[in-house]
Amino acid sequence: MGHDPTFRTPVSRRSILQGFLGAGGLLAAGGSLAGCSTSPAAAGGGVQLWDLFQGADGVKMRGMIDAVRTSVSGLSVRPVTLAWGSPYYTKLAMSSASGKAPQTAIMHVSRLAGYAPGGLLEPYDLDLLAEQGIREEDFAPAVWESCQYEGQLYAVPLDTHPFILFYNKDLAKTAGLLGPDGNLTPIETPDAMIDAGTRMGDVTGGAGISFGHVVDTGQSWRLFWGLYAQTGGDYSMSVGEPASIDRDKAREVIEFVVRLMDGKAMAATQNYPGAISAFTSGQTGMIFSGEWELPAFAAAIPNLGAVPMPTLFGTPASYADSHAWVLPRQLEHDPERTRRTYELVAGLLKQSGTWAGAGHIPAYLPIQDTPEYAALTPQTEYASAGENPVFDPPVWFAGAGTEFQNQMSQVLSGAFTGDLTPDAAIDSLLSRIDAMLLAPNPT
Repeated sequence: MGHDPTFRTPVSRRSILQGFLGAGGLLAAGGSLAGCSTSPAAAGGGVQLWDLFQGADGVKMRGMIDAVRTSVSGLSVRPVTLAWGSPYYTKLAMSSASGKAPQTAIMHVSRLAGYAPGGLLEPYDLDLLAEQGIREEDFAPAVWESCQYEGQLYAVPLDTHPFILFYNKDLAKTAGLLGPDGNLTPIETPDAMIDAGTRMGDVTGGAGISFGHVVDTGQSWRLFWGLYAQTGGDYSMSVGEPASIDRDKAREVIEFVVRLMDGKAMAATQNYPGAISAFTSGQTGMIFSGEWELPAFAAAIPNLGAVPMPTLFGTPASYADSHAWVLPRQLEHDPERTRRTYELVAGLLKQSGTWAGAGHIPAYLPIQDTPEYAALTPQTEYASAGENPVFDPPVWFAGAGTEFQNQMSQVLSGAFTGDLTPDAAIDSLLSRIDAMLLAPNPT
């Protein structure tokens, strides 16, 4: 493993729990469910669906729901959109625990480990899915596997949304970074990435690459964890045991980012909005970002390119998450409503060509084989990132919008800017994870 025994400054369990339960607690005794949902019996039939999609994503999802409702005879759908992040997941857990849950809901796959073990979700019936034309072979193996718990399928993935490299093709051409096909020449080593950023900076007159990480709650973790996976580094995060990581490989990744973040190859102290602004205005020619920013980038940069996270440490891997449909626990089961729920989930997968327009990689592979998807640029340029996604560790406290990502990001951001040595950062990461492993799962 390469993990050397070290003395780590302990982090308070109380501070960890306060961070996780800052939204008011997942299962606070007597907690009100006002604004969540009514019981299925009182709801008057139909399939209730919860999601967390705002803005353009929300518009696309409503269009997809309407298309399924039109194509499936007699299907009644009652969609509800809730606020992203802790409020959403708090309400979802409370609704499942109280028997007032929707029939299906969106969940980040990275949050599955906090819900499936606690009985808040129900597994899918593979035979019922197959009746709707949805089978395991229709998904990338790594994505399908991420939706499993103890051998059962607890989520059906709608997409993969990876952390990738966007670039301005016009600026990249001037920098001599494009190949004969007009796309970015493969960048295959840390030094090559630094060189590409430096050459792009020579064109822009400033930094070549944008990366918004200062006080951000997820960016530094996404960059680090994806690159760490490329090294083949192992890790251990098991309840009741000290966390471990391959220190040499973790140090290698951190030291690379420090070298990259020299102000010339990559900006050193950008926040998230600043990084986006610098890239869309042409002050930088590349940006490490989630593919969910594609619509904003495409609106500002007509000749936009994108690639999966460059393979700098040997093994192709891109940090990613997936939006997936789950089945919250029901107190009563109506076979007809269950069948309708499966029809809705399957129908939405088959409408995910619309979803791809927002930049998301359709998890349902038959969509990727359509002429409509093949015509999407630059989506098809980074679609292969869906084949080797790297998800958060499968522990209850990790995942999108969690205090885990926030604490990991703050430590790593400090290391990237030189406020912490790599070894001090690794010690801090492990100490914080140790405290989380000791804390009970609130669900």
